[in-house]
Amino acid sequence: MPSLEEDLPDHAAEIRRALPDKGALQEAFADYETACRKEDVLESSEVERAEWARIRQELLAELMRLSGRSTGS
Repeated sequence: MPSLEEDLPDHAAEIRRALPDKGALQEAFADYETACRKEDVLESSEVERAEWARIRQELLAELMRLSGRSTGS
């Protein structure tokens, strides 16, 4: 299963430190964890896993935005 540290190695610790203080960041992180779990469900079709991977990427951008970082894209 993907992890925040794998997906955003330069920013994961900073995002995790900000979690307790930012409700919107907590919600986005919970959604990110859900997307990671859903992407790993082997019983899902390849199309479903690809959709969860896309959602995970969107949530990573949202985590960066909410933590005050820019993804550069």
